[in-house]
Amino acid sequence: MTEQVTKRGHWQVWLMIAILSGVIIAGFLLFPSTEEQRNSLLSSLGTTNHGEFVLPPVSMESLTLVDAEGTPWKLSEQKTKWRLLIAGGGNCIAQCREMIYLTRQVHISLGKYSRRFERLYIALDEKISEETVGYLKKNHPFLHTYSGSAQELKSLLNSTNAPFSLNTSEETGTMRAYLVDQQGLVMMSYTLENDGSEMIEDIEHLMKYSPQ
Repeated sequence: MTEQVTKRGHWQVWLMIAILSGVIIAGFLLFPSTEEQRNSLLSSLGTTNHGEFVLPPVSMESLTLVDAEGTPWKLSEQKTKWRLLIAGGGNCIAQCREMIYLTRQVHISLGKYSRRFERLYIALDEKISEETVGYLKKNHPFLHTYSGSAQELKSLLNSTNAPFSLNTSEETGTMRAYLVDQQGLVMMSYTLENDGSEMIEDIEHLMKYSPQ
């Protein structure tokens, strides 16, 4: 009887090893070789994401951004981080302030992941007004602000399923926050219909399985 139990135990151990080996091998075979393939795979698997996958994924590397002193911002010169890109007008009002506040709360709530994450606000086709500069410094000191081209941003995103459609002067249309991965690919989009907990869940999940 003892010999039969021992044999059964050995058989179960070997079965577990075989299953685990199969999972590892399948993982290597399925793992995408490019960032585009990875994002496409995530989308097709139907993950529990709350934001909308940006398809096809596009790189923000081509965007021409400058800071308040006129110094160009180049992705290749930045630290490797996840980013939320928010674009609006020189006057940040209504939807803009709501989105910036929402993303600030998300950033704070990321805890140990917060150092790997930053937020960018892009004022399109104009400098940020003095009133907005004062508001942002007081309420959002860790928000990075830049100026950029509305046409450039629209051209980048028009081919995707999450185009930039905000009228920056009147803030009509859809205000979006775009999640950009560590390689600069715009991969997810959020609107004010998403709440902070949904964004946090998505971002933490992605950071957990991405390289440091």
